[in-house]
Amino acid sequence: MDILGTLADTVSGGVFGLLGHVATKVAGIFESEQQFKQKLAEWAHENELLKLQMQAKAAETENEVEVAAATGAWSGLSESLKAETAIGNSYPWVNAVRALVRPALTFGLALFLCSAFFALPAGDDTRAYVANSLVFAAVTAIVWWFGDRAPRRAPH
Repeated sequence: MDILGTLADTVSGGVFGLLGHVATKVAGIFESEQQFKQKLAEWAHENELLKLQMQAKAAETENEVEVAAATGAWSGLSESLKAETAIGNSYPWVNAVRALVRPALTFGLALFLCSAFFALPAGDDTRAYVANSLVFAAVTAIVWWFGDRAPRRAPH
């Protein structure tokens, strides 16, 4: 019986060792799958963060372009007003034509933008852009038109 008991212990020990080995491998596979899922979640999160950073940079760049455009527009307006005041008076008909240029340009710009606005279908993104352009052009024209008409201070 000792030999039979030793043989039984050997076989049962081998079977339990094999089962332990298989259980360890299965647990390792499950753990690897969990680690891979965790890595995928981390990569997706990092990818989302990178997308958000790119969107933020794009918005920042777009804002910088708009600021630069507005700054350039105001600089141009300022130089235009300086040039206008430097001309002085001339013949009456020249003064009349020169006085009509601004209203004609203002009216023509407004007419053009309004026709473009109403030609586009409602809800179109381009229509919103044209509306923004209309507001910008109207404010610019009003400031340009009336900015030069401000009462002048008498020199002391």
